Amino acid sequence: MNALNRSRPFKTAGNRFQTRMSAFFVLLFIGYVGWIAPAAGRERALPILEEILVEDRSSGAAHYRIAAAREWRRVRIRREGLLLDTAPDMPLQKGDLIRTGPNVAVAIRFPNGTQLYVRSDSRIRIGSIFAFVGELFVRVRGAFQVDTEFVTAGAEGTEWVIAISPGGDTRCTVLEGRVRVASRENVWRSLSIAANRTNVTRDSRYAETMPASPEELSDMRRWIGQIDRLIGNMPARAPEDDSRPPPFIIRLDPRSDRPTRPDSYDRDPRSDRPTRPDSYDRDPRGDRPTRPDPDRRSYPSSDDTAR
Repeated sequence: MNALNRSRPFKTAGNRFQTRMSAFFVLLFIGYVGWIAPAAGRERALPILEEILVEDRSSGAAHYRIAAAREWRRVRIRREGLLLDTAPDMPLQKGDLIRTGPNVAVAIRFPNGTQLYVRSDSRIRIGSIFAFVGELFVRVRGAFQVDTEFVTAGAEGTEWVIAISPGGDTRCTVLEGRVRVASRENVWRSLSIAANRTNVTRDSRYAETMPASPEELSDMRRWIGQIDRLIGNMPARAPEDDSRPPPFIIRLDPRSDRPTRPDSYDRDPRSDRPTRPDSYDRDPRGDRPTRPDPDRRSYPSSDDTAR
């Protein structure tokens, strides 16, 4: 009996050790899974370089097609100083610098459904989008903001086109809803721009707000509609009530680095890069199924506009 009692402390100590080790490994496993799951969630929450397109303006009006793999290198993406290999469907990160060369454009989709079409000879930074130079179309789902050197433009659930010259002049044309435009240095009071109107600034100075010409609106809707059809996207109908005030603002900051002019875009058209892996192979004709959403419509084509 005494020998049995003397052996019990050793058994109790062994059980405690096993229990502690089991608890340690369980906690280690939970921590590992907890670390992996948020990382996967962050990956899914990143904006996506949805498509790369070739832009042809030789006839005056722009025409688009899906870029072939050999044409992807016309888009430059820098991340923390490193030049990345560009391909459709690649995730983007905050701080990425995207530069489109001559005759190439990109479509970017954000996790909340917001879309950004960046035309040729443009330079932007991902985050709260900062546009250094170029022209871009914004289709907002939720709240969104675009900053330039001197101006900030933001809204919720609207569509607009903003063009920035190398000197910092801006031209913001609202297609649907309302956009609030303001000086980043409060040089002039913020303005709410209604649909079918254009706001113009000269560097940091406010110039004027005026009705957009029918020809300008028709041309914008034509090239936006082309990209919509190529990437299989049909924009949602405009809300019936546009009277609500926009909650965001677009500002420009003269202290920002001046953009490099588009003609400094360096590329070697003679260089031949190896074809990317099969997982990146795209059909240069860009044949994609149209999304079967009955509550969406595309912009009219140029033929429809002419009629």
